[in-house]
Amino acid sequence: MGLFVISGCKGTSKNNMRQTFRRKMCIFCCFFCFCRFFSVLFAIFACQMSDSTIHTYGLVLRAVRYGDSQVIVSVFTAEQGTVPFIVRQPRSGKAGAKASVWQPLTLVELVWDVRQRSALQKPREMTVWRSWRSLPFEPYKTAMSLFLGEFLGYALRGEQANEAMFEYIVQALTWFDESEVHYANFHVVFLLHLTRFLGFMPNVEDWHEGCFFDLEAATFTTVPPAHVHYLNPEESALVPKFLRMNIRSMQVVGLNGAMRRRALEIVTEFYRLHVPEFPELKSLHVLAEVFA
Repeated sequence: MGLFVISGCKGTSKNNMRQTFRRKMCIFCCFFCFCRFFSVLFAIFACQMSDSTIHTYGLVLRAVRYGDSQVIVSVFTAEQGTVPFIVRQPRSGKAGAKASVWQPLTLVELVWDVRQRSALQKPREMTVWRSWRSLPFEPYKTAMSLFLGEFLGYALRGEQANEAMFEYIVQALTWFDESEVHYANFHVVFLLHLTRFLGFMPNVEDWHEGCFFDLEAATFTTVPPAHVHYLNPEESALVPKFLRMNIRSMQVVGLNGAMRRRALEIVTEFYRLHVPEFPELKSLHVLAEVFA
């Protein structure tokens, strides 16, 4: 009888050990599956957050300080259009050299991981692609560059990818940087031809002597429009002249300082009518004073 009791206790002990082992194995398997499940979710989330790595070139449009140590830099890129980046501003002695990359109209080379759910991208690399020879150093060119930087910052805000427009801008600015004479009308001709890529370039084939140019409709009419945004026949005649020339032949149109300022006012008003939220440009007055 005593042997039977002892044997029964041993059997019960073994059963308890087996049940304990099974419970531990179940807990381990559940924990393992739980970890695998969340690792898959994390991988999917990471793929959604970083769809691809982009390596491209761009033109800096504007840079705005964000807090004490960061800068938001808007760049018009060849492949992605206008992209806002947030970059950290170093506090070391390299801060000045780094800030030069963010100056408007700087041509940069960029590498970044695209994050679809983030309004601001973080570049892995942002370096100068091409250095300007004269734009930052010659007073007249510097004034025009500041104006064009502010102008393009608003004109290309939110612009989608347009490689043809990017190539046009780079080639035009390169010519401007390398030219030594005959560039006084550059900004007017450059901005008028840019309208071809933005979708509101005037059709000069409709022009004939005595026409009015409707700034709102971007068309020539034989009678004045019912609104105030139009040019008289004398000023309207300058529009086809500027659009039928290229940057290298623009010196054939002789403009004095007053006529050039008026042409620039017209171009600015034209953009303001066709580009949403295009503001009054501060650099326009500075440019007028420099060329006075």
